[in-house]
Amino acid sequence: MSTKVPQDGTAESRQAARRKAPVVLLIAAWLVPGLGHLLLGKRHRALVFGLVVLASFVTGVLVDGELGTPREASPFSWLATIACCGNGALYFVRLIWLNGLDLLSLSSFPYQLQGGGSPTAAGFSYGNTFLYTAGLMNLLVMLDVSDITRGEKD
Repeated sequence: MSTKVPQDGTAESRQAARRKAPVVLLIAAWLVPGLGHLLLGKRHRALVFGLVVLASFVTGVLVDGELGTPREASPFSWLATIACCGNGALYFVRLIWLNGLDLLSLSSFPYQLQGGGSPTAAGFSYGNTFLYTAGLMNLLVMLDVSDITRGEKD
């Protein structure tokens, strides 16, 4: 799947540039860090990217970081939520761990979700940063999978 795109401006190069990554592959890359590269046969990249995202996420949780969750009077909390959602399944497993399986039945969903963490903990801010960074890194890994699938990168 890693064919080079001709850069000469021909119809073939324009058609190759319009190719899109399969949606299922991108969803797999988002849900499980490294899985997109593994499905493309890039085992080394899959291992490295998966371990980096997982290590950042686990470090963030262990130093009492708070997952980004929407807050009613804070529109910027949605940015933290989007960054943390980039962690894919890790984010949702942690949310279920903290809120239980009845998290969707909360009266004012999504504003009552608990993100864990302890603001009085010494590592709280660092933990938040690790959690946001892990999610954003996984989104960048998804873009890498897309580039490889479209033939723009090897």
